[in-house]
Amino acid sequence: MAYTSVQKIRFDDVDGAGIVYYPRFFHLCHAAMEDFFDDAAPFSYPHMINTMRLGLPSVHIEADFTAPLMYGDVVVVTLAIVHIGSASVRMRYQIRRKRDAALSMTTTITNVMMDLDKKQSLPIPDELRRVFESYLGDGESSGKPG
Repeated sequence: MAYTSVQKIRFDDVDGAGIVYYPRFFHLCHAAMEDFFDDAAPFSYPHMINTMRLGLPSVHIEADFTAPLMYGDVVVVTLAIVHIGSASVRMRYQIRRKRDAALSMTTTITNVMMDLDKKQSLPIPDELRRVFESYLGDGESSGKPG
């Protein structure tokens, strides 16, 4: 199963050439992950960071960019869990333009569960592991997003 987040390309997402500047793609992925926590997890991402003092920093990223995005585009970001380790989770994201379903980016990001006070990795909490397991899949999607 995959999770989807619909987002709009804003003026501050584009560079001088008028296309989305590549780091902003990663921002779209992170925003989708925050939405995922709001909609699917037992607690929000801000609650996890501010109250539980846990984080999921990125430790490895692979990405392919295949079509540009422009100011005003609406995109569908699809997130799927592709691997769960004891302290890590690997998420695959696809970003597609909503108007024509053109694939703009595919990326795989590995995050590690971290105690924010001790700055050390720790096992993924069971309640969060269960949520990740329910979204375990290959992250591939096709067709025009809804």
